[in-house]
Amino acid sequence: MKFYSTNPWMTEAAAQLPDKEPAVLFMRHAERYSDPPDGDYSKLLLTPQGIKMARDIGSSIDRKIRLLRSSPVERCKQTLQEIVDSLPQGSKPDEDTEIKVSRLFSDIIGDPRPQEEGGVGWYEYFHYLQNHDIKGSRGVTLEEEAKQILDSLFKETLDSPEAQEEKEGWKEKPLLDIILSHDGNVVILASALFGLKTDLKWTKEWCQFTEGIFFYGTRKDFTALWRGQIKRFVDYLV
Repeated sequence: MKFYSTNPWMTEAAAQLPDKEPAVLFMRHAERYSDPPDGDYSKLLLTPQGIKMARDIGSSIDRKIRLLRSSPVERCKQTLQEIVDSLPQGSKPDEDTEIKVSRLFSDIIGDPRPQEEGGVGWYEYFHYLQNHDIKGSRGVTLEEEAKQILDSLFKETLDSPEAQEEKEGWKEKPLLDIILSHDGNVVILASALFGLKTDLKWTKEWCQFTEGIFFYGTRKDFTALWRGQIKRFVDYLV
């Protein structure tokens, strides 16, 4: 599959997807504005560069888009809409395909709010999950967080009733489902599936804008691609 990204490894991963296997991209939104004056990050929209990032992705995709899912946060919906609006004619989804939103692609079980607000702290929370520090994460495990996301991801896409009905037809042409989420959700999956390690503060290992994980297969037997790694998972956290 052709896929342009400011994260070069994603372009390489897309090219390695099996030609006739339907795939899913679980991805962080594009670049947003920073530091909201009222402290509410949920209201931040894409910068002009973020819009360009999304449009560049959309214009490069050469698979037909089947399904669109997003976190309810506006910048995720905005990223997905910019991608769809930029798709080549042959890659556009069917006319009745809508962007459906779900909190399943934004919620986190634990409490990564800032410490001054009573939370664990943003980067601290994921660091504790990765190191299985149950005290630090206040009783939540990485596996619990990852299972919630994986169950939702496959239930909405490759394991959905619609997908099962269309399964044979899917093999005739390459299709792609896209889910727009947030850095923390991508980090959780990358940590559980690929052993990503992050620090107590931001470092370059953190999930970048429009960076995500490609999947194909089913919930019980799937393959995931992330930062040059390809791994198969059978009965993982089922």
